[in-house]
Amino acid sequence: MKLKLIFSKFVDWLKSPEVLGSKKKLIPGKWQLFEYYVDEGDKLLHFEEQYLNENKVLFVLSLLENHELILAGNSPVELLRTFSEGKWSVARNFITFIHAKDFRNSIEFQFAFEKGNLKLLKKDAFGKIEFFGFFNKIN
Repeated sequence: MKLKLIFSKFVDWLKSPEVLGSKKKLIPGKWQLFEYYVDEGDKLLHFEEQYLNENKVLFVLSLLENHELILAGNSPVELLRTFSEGKWSVARNFITFIHAKDFRNSIEFQFAFEKGNLKLLKKDAFGKIEFFGFFNKIN
């Protein structure tokens, strides 16, 4: 019985605003792409930091605290090339990039943090990876 009470308190804490808000507080800042995956037909292509540096691929997401979004540099994927600015919004583990001129062009990603890096995942309706990117926070 005592274990059940402790477990229910833990579950309540997990649902609390402090925990749900903690991920959201990590998001604002400038994030530079350093690795990504895309699904091309029957192949999952992986591009590492060395490849991006050699090919001068510099892509930065600026996620401002006022929820403004600025995408700068040369995006390696078509999905993000139509974007340059807009807004961003978070719900659970999803972040939506809201297009400034046409909200129908908004893009929703699953996101997570691992070792201080931001990971963004976008799949199509069939589960194919359109973009799975890893970003370092920069100053």
